[in-house]
Amino acid sequence: MKRLTVFLLSLIVVANLVAQVADPVLMTVNGKDVLRSEFEYAFNKNRDNLSDNAISAEEYLQMYIDFKLKVAEAEKLGLDTLASFKEEYKKDRSQLAESYLTDPNYVEREAYKIYAKDSASIGAEGFVKVAHIFFLANQKEDLVNVEISRARADSAYNMLREGISFENVAAAFGLPMQSIMPFEIIKGQAYKEFENVAYSLNDGEYSEPFESPAGFHVVMRYSSRPFGRFEEYRPAIIKMLERENIHLKARIKRGFDLAKEFGGSMTPQEALAREDSLLESKYPEFGNLMREYHDGLLFFEVSTREVWDKAAADEAGLDKYFKKNRKKYAFETPRYRGAIIHANSQENLQMVKELLTGRQYRDYKSVIEENLPKDSARVVRVEMGVFAVGDNAWVDKYVFAQGEGGEYRKGFGFVDVVGTVIESPETYWDVKGAVQSDYQKYLEDKWVKKLRKKYKVKVDKEVLKTVNNHN
Repeated sequence: MKRLTVFLLSLIVVANLVAQVADPVLMTVNGKDVLRSEFEYAFNKNRDNLSDNAISAEEYLQMYIDFKLKVAEAEKLGLDTLASFKEEYKKDRSQLAESYLTDPNYVEREAYKIYAKDSASIGAEGFVKVAHIFFLANQKEDLVNVEISRARADSAYNMLREGISFENVAAAFGLPMQSIMPFEIIKGQAYKEFENVAYSLNDGEYSEPFESPAGFHVVMRYSSRPFGRFEEYRPAIIKMLERENIHLKARIKRGFDLAKEFGGSMTPQEALAREDSLLESKYPEFGNLMREYHDGLLFFEVSTREVWDKAAADEAGLDKYFKKNRKKYAFETPRYRGAIIHANSQENLQMVKELLTGRQYRDYKSVIEENLPKDSARVVRVEMGVFAVGDNAWVDKYVFAQGEGGEYRKGFGFVDVVGTVIESPETYWDVKGAVQSDYQKYLEDKWVKKLRKKYKVKVDKEVLKTVNNHN
């Protein structure tokens, strides 16, 4: 027994060694291993999205280290323990796992069964598009009324032979236009007498009068088409099956199959639960995808806290950064800083002009929100910004004396401007978008330097050489 135990333990050790050789550790970040396969997955997936898709593994590694450092920081801060994170991750995993927990071919098989059944019932003759002039003649009515309807059908037919259009013939007998609108039929949908005539005509032909159990008809055949290929009907069939909860049926089918695969001792529900717990280890692509989701959620949350929200809200930092780098944001030509007001009346235009005149540009939005009612957009619209010549036709006309102005917005026939011309940016608000973007990059670079000092990173350069170059 002791020998058997030793033998089994040796097998486990050998298996682990084989796994390590097959997928070695590329690097460790804060003591956490990153396997070569994980890096290859990220590298191969993301390099096509980079501006230079010829980036090398060595170059991408530095970007991936920065990413992993941010994930490490998020974990250090406990962001992966937040209820909001767990809920989001669980929801994403549940959605992505669904394709592994349903029979992959069940839905397609059921869809094709419906297509094959419909195709067989419709037959090789397919659809015909027809219209008809119809005179009701219930067979239970007295013969006089039946003969009147027959005579009217004969008259309609003779009028068609004389070249009078279907529409004018219908109008002559007081028939509503919707009654002669073309429609498609297939075999088995209409009276046999109607089908026989409709399918016997050539496209563009009309029939002699004939009787069905409903009355008398003169049919015009417009066109015909065969029943289409499965691919044409598949989306509509799938949509119909989804309304009938086909994916639940596919999941049940998968449960029965898994129960057999696991030896038959489990219920379908138990087998599905076990398979769900094994997905990351059983399917490498799923494991990579879930790791990507896990790390991506943490990266987004920690970056929002440490960089993105700070860059947007740190007015003192933005102002300081702007003043330090003022030359970078110099204008080549003067700009107009202000608002273009569109109003439905001269009175409303003047009211908004008076509200904004003398106010600082950065306060325009709050002034409007505080002084105009919530439904004011029905009577006035305000565009705010810093405009160069050519950016806005109304600014060109009223500020730079160029052009005839722009097009009036529908319902807003009065336009004017409020603001001032500036030769160069006076505050970061004059170039806020550019400053905020640059300040965000500055904060991120500073943060990454701090993380690289805070967390230890160790790279196996020999393993890096084998990325995308191994059997």
